[in-house]
Amino acid sequence: MPRLDLTDREQWALRDLLATEPCPGSPLPTRHVLELLSVLIPADEVGAVYQDSTCTVTDGIRLVGMPGVARGRPRPARGPHYLGITHWSAHPLATRSRLGDSPGMQDGLCIGFRNGADGVVQIALERWSSPFDDRDVAVLQMLAPLLARLSRERLTPQLPTSLTTQERRVLSHVAAGRSNAEIAEALFVAPSTVRKHLENTYRKLGVTNRVAAVARLQGRDLPDIDLRERLSRLN
Repeated sequence: MPRLDLTDREQWALRDLLATEPCPGSPLPTRHVLELLSVLIPADEVGAVYQDSTCTVTDGIRLVGMPGVARGRPRPARGPHYLGITHWSAHPLATRSRLGDSPGMQDGLCIGFRNGADGVVQIALERWSSPFDDRDVAVLQMLAPLLARLSRERLTPQLPTSLTTQERRVLSHVAAGRSNAEIAEALFVAPSTVRKHLENTYRKLGVTNRVAAVARLQGRDLPDIDLRERLSRLN
């Protein structure tokens, strides 16, 4: 593995990634995670998709031509799940099929993680004018455990779809026992913004306080659940 010397900007991005929490209710990393990843591994396009057991993409997000963001439209996948790290230029057969899906792409890096029993989350980086090198692969290997943590959040159907990504992030910090001031510092927003997000979250969840909101997040407010299932939900 090559020696990894990080610039000040790259160190800032790595620290920010280490402080990022998974987003409850979504199997995908957030736009902010992809933006930080593109600082550590420069790419022309960065994206993430969730594939179910039939290899169908059911959700996706991508950042194209930095800066700039477009929401990827779900579509059937043309190939198998890719788990672990795949460097397209090192796998000629996979590269030919992949380039057919992405005209203009010269090289790509992909890392995949299982999400539950059947799902897979894949994060991909693409370049149109130059290949990825050994250092890029080494950085992705270094980030693999962190990206896995951010990509293994299980879907939470109990939460209303009207909850925004930021509201879910605030709720996850609340579940971790953080105060409004600590949440504001972690998310780089004002405490008043955190309070507003919580007010909206309480209204959408039909609750009135932090304890009830966390119980809803963890599924502990559902009726007729025996003790073993309650404990399994907490785990």
